[in-house]
Amino acid sequence: MAPQIRRLLVGVFAPLLCAFSVPAANAEAAPCEMSLVSVDTSDERLHERVCEAVESAVPILERCQLTLKRPILISFSNELESADQVCFGLFHHGESQIELLYPEIFAEAHEQSAVWIAIPVDEHFNSIVIHELTHAYVDQAVTEGPTDSADWEYIAYAMQIESLSASTRDGFIANVGVTDPVAVEELGSMMLGFSPARFAAKSWLHFVAPENGCDFVGNILRGEQTLMMLPE
Repeated sequence: MAPQIRRLLVGVFAPLLCAFSVPAANAEAAPCEMSLVSVDTSDERLHERVCEAVESAVPILERCQLTLKRPILISFSNELESADQVCFGLFHHGESQIELLYPEIFAEAHEQSAVWIAIPVDEHFNSIVIHELTHAYVDQAVTEGPTDSADWEYIAYAMQIESLSASTRDGFIANVGVTDPVAVEELGSMMLGFSPARFAAKSWLHFVAPENGCDFVGNILRGEQTLMMLPE
């Protein structure tokens, strides 16, 4: 979840927001094969797992003209939550840091989710790495950032759901009850606030339509397209 949501989603959506904290780095952080991303853990298997997820996302991100220019640190926490919702991951804007739940804590939160449990827990964890990494890429690609929380989350969720296996993705989309085609009018902060999972599924279905894809993402990054629901 991008930190801009804390500023842009207010009122009825306020209870859904994740608490913000800045994780402290330590000497255990080690770079992935792509050296601009480091993982702050002494657990070699966890380091390898996260780096594999990061590297799997690079081709599609680069296809959409998204690249890293500055280092990103990925760290872990036992708790990322608000009063009403567990957060699986956070990107800390301005700090170039991603914070994730430790896998064992993540698994507990995953089991309590009515919608995300449709995704196998290991795939879900890896997809959250990719979701938050996408926020980091987008943050570095633009000067001011997309104008609305839905713009940020559209890109991140499209990349997250794209990262799933075809069978997992089909099961997830069926579970949340979304079908295509998806019109751009169906994507906005209202849908994001009330049902992030449905927004995620709709974002991917819209993204993979031949007329959308990276061209649509590029329009968001250039400020030529926004999912903000403006009053008529």
